Amino acid sequence: MIREALSYLYVNAKVMAKEGKFLSSHKWDDLWGCASIGEIVSLLEGTDYFPYLSEGSLNDAIELEKAVLEEYSDSGREIANIIPKGAQQLKDFILRKWDIINLRSIMRGIHGGFGKEQIMDSLIEGGEIGSNLLSSLADAEGIEDFVALLENTPYSALSDSMPKYNETKNLYYLESAIDKIYWTYLWQTTLKGNRIKDFKEYIERCVEVQNLKIILRAKSNKMTLEDIHAFLIPECPLLNEILPVFDEENISGIIALLEGTAYFEPLTSVEQEYENTGSVLFFEDMLDRLVTKKADDIRKKKPFGAGPLIGFLISKDVEIQNLLAVIRATGVDLDRESIRELVMRK
Repeated sequence: MIREALSYLYVNAKVMAKEGKFLSSHKWDDLWGCASIGEIVSLLEGTDYFPYLSEGSLNDAIELEKAVLEEYSDSGREIANIIPKGAQQLKDFILRKWDIINLRSIMRGIHGGFGKEQIMDSLIEGGEIGSNLLSSLADAEGIEDFVALLENTPYSALSDSMPKYNETKNLYYLESAIDKIYWTYLWQTTLKGNRIKDFKEYIERCVEVQNLKIILRAKSNKMTLEDIHAFLIPECPLLNEILPVFDEENISGIIALLEGTAYFEPLTSVEQEYENTGSVLFFEDMLDRLVTKKADDIRKKKPFGAGPLIGFLISKDVEIQNLLAVIRATGVDLDRESIRELVMRK
């Protein structure tokens, strides 16, 4: 235990210093009341985001969003570079996320008919895919060429989803496949490792939540198990009770099968909102909260090991998602209360 605490001493000191620069509750009060992108930029003065802002960020929501993501990427790489040698899974968790973000941006750009220059401008440096390959991917003539270029990479399994994409022209199948590749890799490498027990608990929660989101959205859209089976993350014990009866049960029945788990009461508490609106976002928001709660529990349980680092990574992600929600909502002139609701739900 002492050896583990010592190995995390420097990185935990670094993340605690960074946490001191998180946006304050008073800052959030001002941010959700912003009426323009320029007001948001003004409020970010003096924060870690400010050095990343350009003149274009003053009036352009897309430019401001990219600046925020660039700060997030640089912050993640700074932490990844000082993670203890025995914590490779944590490093993969940080860096591979940006490969997923960039691959999704390129796919959406190609699918939407954007040019290479516009696609490349949307990418954020920070992942493990080299710039040459990213450039080649952005230059692909179509989705099939894009997937073919990934043949000798960890993302080669995307080719399995091409028949569905060709049939429907729906990016859902490829984006779901990318998410599965990311979480399956992290889950399998975590299962094989015998260190960082707390990170294993966190990734297990993420994998369960990812699978439950797919299942609940599928039931809401009246999809069959055959429709979604290829996107479920394997070796997840939570699926053992659900999958054999998936096609027979409705959403209430699926939730009932979760009795005795951490998911039953939280999902039950928002079931009525789903019934009233038909929106699975109530379920997904609750599941996201359970992921955040797990990270917070680990932070409290392991204050001298990996706990503070795991807690920081998730807290930073929440701050970024909330800040992006404010930027996007302000960019399309949503009213003050709508912006506040987007932020406060987190």
